Amino acid sequence: MRRTLSLYAALLAAASALPAAGPPCLPCAGIDVADPGTAAAALRDSLPLAEEARLYVRWRHSLSAPWDPAAAVAVDAAGGAPWVELLFATPAPLIDHAGALEAELAAAAAVAAAAGPLSHFQLRWQPAAGAWDVEQYGFLFKRAAVAVQGARADARVFPAPLPPDPRAVRSLYEQDVAPYLDGLSLLAPVAGEQLPAIQEVLADLDPGRPLVVEGLPFPSSAALALTQAARLAAAGAAVAFFDLPHPRADQLRPLVVLANELRGELAFDPYSVPAGADAWAFVREDLGLRVLVQAGAGPVELLFSDPQLQHPQRVDLESGEPQDLFGLGRGPEGLRVPLESGDAVVLLRLERALPEAPGSLAEEVTVETERQLPVEEILRRLQVFEDAQARRLRHYRARNTTHLRFAGAGATAVEVTFQGDFFFRQGEGFDWAWEELYVNGVKWRGKRLPEIPLIQPEKAAALPLAIHLGREYRYRLRGTAEVEGRPTWVVDFTPADAARGSAEKLYQGTVWIDRQHYGRVRTRALQLGLEGEVISNEEVMHYRPVDADGNPAHWAPDAFWLPLRVTGQQLLSVINTATAIEKETLLSAVRINDSGFAAARQEVLASEVTMVRDTERGLRYLVHPEDGGERVVKEGFDNDKLFVIGGVFYDDALDYPLPLAGANYFSFDVKGTGQQLNVFFAGALLVADVAQPRLFGSRFDFGADLFALAVPLTDTLYRDDREVPAEEVEALPASFEVKLGRPIGNFFRLGASYDLGYRNYSRTDETAAELTLPSDHLLHSFEVDGRYARAGYRLSFAASWSLRSRWEPWGMPAQVAAFDDASEDFVRWEVRAAKTWHLRRFQKLGLELDAVGGRDLDRFSKYQFGFFGGTRVHGYQSNRVRAEEALAAHASYGFEIGQLLRLEGVVDAAWASDEESGLSDELLAGVGLVGSFMGPWQTVMQVDVGVPVAGPDDGFVLYLVFLKLFR
Repeated sequence: MRRTLSLYAALLAAASALPAAGPPCLPCAGIDVADPGTAAAALRDSLPLAEEARLYVRWRHSLSAPWDPAAAVAVDAAGGAPWVELLFATPAPLIDHAGALEAELAAAAAVAAAAGPLSHFQLRWQPAAGAWDVEQYGFLFKRAAVAVQGARADARVFPAPLPPDPRAVRSLYEQDVAPYLDGLSLLAPVAGEQLPAIQEVLADLDPGRPLVVEGLPFPSSAALALTQAARLAAAGAAVAFFDLPHPRADQLRPLVVLANELRGELAFDPYSVPAGADAWAFVREDLGLRVLVQAGAGPVELLFSDPQLQHPQRVDLESGEPQDLFGLGRGPEGLRVPLESGDAVVLLRLERALPEAPGSLAEEVTVETERQLPVEEILRRLQVFEDAQARRLRHYRARNTTHLRFAGAGATAVEVTFQGDFFFRQGEGFDWAWEELYVNGVKWRGKRLPEIPLIQPEKAAALPLAIHLGREYRYRLRGTAEVEGRPTWVVDFTPADAARGSAEKLYQGTVWIDRQHYGRVRTRALQLGLEGEVISNEEVMHYRPVDADGNPAHWAPDAFWLPLRVTGQQLLSVINTATAIEKETLLSAVRINDSGFAAARQEVLASEVTMVRDTERGLRYLVHPEDGGERVVKEGFDNDKLFVIGGVFYDDALDYPLPLAGANYFSFDVKGTGQQLNVFFAGALLVADVAQPRLFGSRFDFGADLFALAVPLTDTLYRDDREVPAEEVEALPASFEVKLGRPIGNFFRLGASYDLGYRNYSRTDETAAELTLPSDHLLHSFEVDGRYARAGYRLSFAASWSLRSRWEPWGMPAQVAAFDDASEDFVRWEVRAAKTWHLRRFQKLGLELDAVGGRDLDRFSKYQFGFFGGTRVHGYQSNRVRAEEALAAHASYGFEIGQLLRLEGVVDAAWASDEESGLSDELLAGVGLVGSFMGPWQTVMQVDVGVPVAGPDDGFVLYLVFLKLFR
């Protein structure tokens, strides 16, 4: 006996613990009606329904018609459970009618929000044009389910009925609808073998999901509806819907009795089905039975084999009153219950004798279930949360501050900041006014801001975490973590198909989802398949809750969870160099659904400030047309920029300060070819670069550089901390270089280059007559380099092999006699690591560590520490102190003063070793001051001055330049 009771308790406990719990009744019945008002009146004239009883009343509502919750209120007041079919009519294909679909989704959300007691929704689609398609319907169903549940959290959503065919069920589930539906509906008639076959499919695809059978003809005798419902329940269908367009009270009474008697947690009990007639037994939580019997015309005697069953009663299907039965018999076979003839359907109650108090069963039967949410369920809840917020959030405005940080080493990083009003409209993206511009914290004083190139990656074909027609992404629940003080689910996403993901520029990344409310706390996304000048694009959105007034709020569903901080990095191929641009966007002074939104936006649109708009093709300038009128989106941007440059450079390697006066021309797209061009000409100096960032449509970039200096530089020799004027020479360099590069992954670029240089040597006034000059020669250099950049960290390496075309003995007589031609070719290598920290109020802290070295290096191939080159030490002049190897560190700290002046202090230190010069880990140190400010006529002024503080050099180095954008 104890084992039998344990079996029943375990059966009920396991049924109640299923991940997709069914309705609180079994069998459950419902009616499809034409008018819910008529059904409510019939229910009022019938028997009263118990508080927890379920008799479903379903009707259809077209989303093109206004919704009146009074019908649901009337059905609920009469004791029925309202259930509505929402009818969508958006034509197929849905993607081509997104506006019409969005209007119906908004109507469905409005129905759910004002549904009153209604909590069951069935989503049908009858397209006004185009064929019904399961893929299209799956997309619609998921979108609609999210809209309905976003408007009403306790809504239960069912799909349109399917034919009772396992193939149809599999086809629907292939659309990834499992997390979105609360049950599955089948269209009658359903043959006896079809439900078990479908249950077998569901056990594989979606175990525990309740089944609904609809479209059942209402029988001529209302009582027969009970046995039909019982037969379906025994086969696995939880709810049976009967077509009863115009119900009467007498037709509803047996259904009301069924709802009252078979409410709560029940399970079909095949072991308690009696012999003697067609019957169906359902065990209750108290282990009692409710048995439905199809008795037939004559007398029937039922035999219950369970010896614990007792006190059978017959429930009158007209009044719902129980009646004791007489003539019972109990023998070795079990309990015999005779039934008189006359009723086609009989409903019985039976109790079960318990050997001890029912509460003690818990000590013997323990069913422990702990449901771990699948990732699909987590994503559905996220989509529900976001859909609900989107329908509350019509628009908002804020103050947008965006920092673009062009990363360099130490003091070379440049920060450009745009500030202005930001206007977001739901479903239409944003407009952003560039009202203020800061360069390294110094405010631009011109009336108009310069138009910068809007270099952006291609738009992705589909965003992650959204509902799509196909299966664009694959999601994996990695675990949990605490982010921003919130417990979160950590979900990774990748394209479902790697090749398609690259072709359509999809994303991979991670989303952190709040475990309590299911809103986003953080999202990190890396775009794939980029090519051309954009090597990689990574973005991290940091969400914060604000209230309706835009003030900080608690993490709660009624707050607005917005990405108030966005950080990221783009890696661009600019003139064959991987240029990292760090981005940080901050939104402040947020105003949600502000009544002054439209007027404020219109005022900015009518002004002359620079504006940009988020479009399907990315960020675009929003300009006034030449003939006046409202602003329009400008396709493309000005690819060509011409700068006027002037200034002076001086260090002791020059006989006199070198004036700089010239122009710099840059183009991102030369004559529509996609090529990049940069030409800098300043009298004595020429630098020209051309690059193709997408060689033959591939991810390879190719380019060429030309460098020429018309003024020779004095190459001075230090030996044992003493200058040796007699060995001075003047060197006049020029070079031509070709480069080839390709990104590897998303944050690393590998490059190779060939450089053809020309070196010309001559004497100075100090050069000794006995010094033999080095041979003029061509220098062939082959280099491999790589650079990694992410999150402000930059790692790079380079290794080169160089060969001189001619290299004869040179130097003082003793050096000529001991000349070693091994230096005719030489090897150089370098490794660098850098990080920049950007602090509040345009403060910046930079740190860089370098290691350089080589083999067979001589005076003219060793590392130097002057202004030009990666091993610079502030204050050290060019072509003076040199080393075969060195370890170096560079630190900088910068700040702005009153938006007028930018100052940056720099400290450089290098531990250099060079046997010929007598250096052995000798400290070379210098300090510098870098300043920038806006000069007259919108010129950018920059000064860089440095002095040595340790080591063999002295003097100072000065660089002063102004830059003026000409066009």
